[in-house]
Amino acid sequence: MKKALYFSAFIVCTAGAEHFDEKSGDIIELSDSLREITGRVEELENSVTDMKNKISSLENSTAKAKEEPVSEKEIKAVVCKTPEEITALVVNMIDEGNTEKARGILLAFVKQNPKHIYCGRMLFYAGNCYFLEKDYENAAMEYMKGFKANPHGGKAAETLYKLALCFEKLQKKDNYKLTLERIRDDYPGEFAKKAAEKLKNIK
Repeated sequence: MKKALYFSAFIVCTAGAEHFDEKSGDIIELSDSLREITGRVEELENSVTDMKNKISSLENSTAKAKEEPVSEKEIKAVVCKTPEEITALVVNMIDEGNTEKARGILLAFVKQNPKHIYCGRMLFYAGNCYFLEKDYENAAMEYMKGFKANPHGGKAAETLYKLALCFEKLQKKDNYKLTLERIRDDYPGEFAKKAAEKLKNIK
């Protein structure tokens, strides 16, 4: 009888041990799987971070290339050109997004030729550079200087119109309205019509 009891207890213990071993094995296998998954997630996160860093580096390089300021040597080489050639050059630069370099050339020309008839035009394009950069205060300053330099030139009406747009962006309603009225009354043509349309929308 005792032997039978001992044998039964042994069977129970052995079965329990085997069951424990199976559970233990499952836990170990699960832990290994979790470690593998965690490793893959970390690897993926590292790859994403690396990719972000590369994209950021590329964006910075591109921005730097676009915004590379004009050198003194380049300015000296450019200002020797005719005003028409300079205008064509900077318009192309602006179209390509290189507004800083274009502005440097334009303002260098104005500095070296303050009384030149083309100063108004050069300052107009310098204002455009700032406008494209959303620097409306500096854009307004260049437009005002450009208009003052040649209030009867071919770019006078357009210069005033762009100045009005700066006032609109800067929420200077009175200046915006007065500038549009000046265009409408003193500069008949395309920009007078645009100014009149905008004046209709002012409340």
